[in-house]
Amino acid sequence: MAHKLDIDALLARLPLFRNLDAAQLALMARASQQVRVAKHQFVFHRGDPANGLYVVAVGGIKLAIPSPSGQEKVIEFFAPGQAFGEAVMFLDKPYMVQAQALEDTLLIWIDKQDIYAAIDHDPSFAKRMLAGLSLRLHALVQDIETINLQNASQRVISFLLKQPREGDQVHFPFNKNVIASKLGLTPETLSRLLHQLSAKNLIRVDGRDVQILDPEALEAQLYGS
Repeated sequence: MAHKLDIDALLARLPLFRNLDAAQLALMARASQQVRVAKHQFVFHRGDPANGLYVVAVGGIKLAIPSPSGQEKVIEFFAPGQAFGEAVMFLDKPYMVQAQALEDTLLIWIDKQDIYAAIDHDPSFAKRMLAGLSLRLHALVQDIETINLQNASQRVISFLLKQPREGDQVHFPFNKNVIASKLGLTPETLSRLLHQLSAKNLIRVDGRDVQILDPEALEAQLYGS
């Protein structure tokens, strides 16, 4: 992966850093390190110390809880322009999950001491970080609600409707096995449900690309109307 990055611009697009001035962004960028992670390589394991936050510049990362049997539960996945690891960083406790590259990935890593220095320099930085953490917590609560209160078909429909759309097109950011784990489904169940929605002419699936043919009918099916 040969990528020349404008780290200042990358950080400026993150909600966490959006209101920093040019000098503060430059300082944060100088303090950062680039970390290259090959596909399937782990960024950290459960139990490793949490000493900073990561920003995905290129590629993708999944956070998962491993089990003794070798299975895992995907908690979240992160695409370019998204940050992870900041929540545990403040607890001075080890990671409770593992992070693994879904493809060849380039990360920006910022040590928590540099984050603390930014907070000391600009207390409003802490407010933005709290806002970001609150959004993450809100998303996790929504995930818990989805897994526990929605049936398998509703989970898939809800996921499709929440994805960014270009016209009527949705692109799965990662492979279906990862998405199935996040939704609490087996890959076979996810494939079967997508096929059922296709048979009803609600969607059309082509690999990772999904065309939403009838969003109103899809939403009506989600709410049982």
